Amino acid sequence: MKRYLIAAAAAMGLMGSGASAATLSGEFWDLPANTISNIDQAIAAVGGGADPTTATFDSSSINYGDAGANFVIGSLSNFLQGDAGSISGSDPASMQESVFRISGLVTLADGDQIDVTSDDGFRLIIGGNTLSEFTGIRAPNNTTSAVWGGGAGTFQAELWYFEGQFTQAQLQSNLTNFVTPVPLPAGMVLMMTALGGFGIMRRRRKS
Repeated sequence: MKRYLIAAAAAMGLMGSGASAATLSGEFWDLPANTISNIDQAIAAVGGGADPTTATFDSSSINYGDAGANFVIGSLSNFLQGDAGSISGSDPASMQESVFRISGLVTLADGDQIDVTSDDGFRLIIGGNTLSEFTGIRAPNNTTSAVWGGGAGTFQAELWYFEGQFTQAQLQSNLTNFVTPVPLPAGMVLMMTALGGFGIMRRRRKS
């Protein structure tokens, strides 16, 4: 009996923790040096996202780059900071010449401002349309802002970013402030399965 109560409690805990999770999905491609210098080249270099990734990760807060080291380029895990623990795949020692795509659902209303600070270029696509971009090479701490005016609702967002020089790398954005929490019905299924199993065991013991 005790084991089934533990299973049910674990399932309920999973369901509760999932309900509060709100992250974006991150993809990373490591490319040969000196191959990209603008966002169009970067997206094309990975087949528009169809090419196999070097790594994937969960993006809980887009606050990337080693500010303490003046954003000097290092490994992927060094760049991702707090999200480094979610990396699945390779973690190259140097992410010079690389492409990222961070995507997921966001809930927006007219007047919401989305800021992107980057070294180097980026493109922010929401609902299939480009909201803002900086296409080329630039130094850290340069910010591009855009105000949403596409109505209230939930939209698919894609933030493309590339690092095209060997000196510094930075990507920061408040996009994660608008992430739509995704319900995890699997947690409820697990809970019902655990409780159902408990009921079956009780009936078998009575018989």
